[in-house]
Amino acid sequence: VKPEFRRRGIARSLMRRMLADDRAHGAQQAVLLASHTGAKLYPVVGYAQIGTLYIYTPARK
Repeated sequence: VKPEFRRRGIARSLMRRMLADDRAHGAQQAVLLASHTGAKLYPVVGYAQIGTLYIYTPARK
């Protein structure tokens, strides 16, 4: 996201709307994989961390 559009509540509003739409369509649970940056947003919109996922790939030579 371009710096001039950060910290304006746009992502928070989009996430809250998405979750409300999901609930309206019968969703009982939402699960996501967060980037390090995104992990700061999700608790603000009601998510709780339930674990940590480590992803590995072979080292390049």
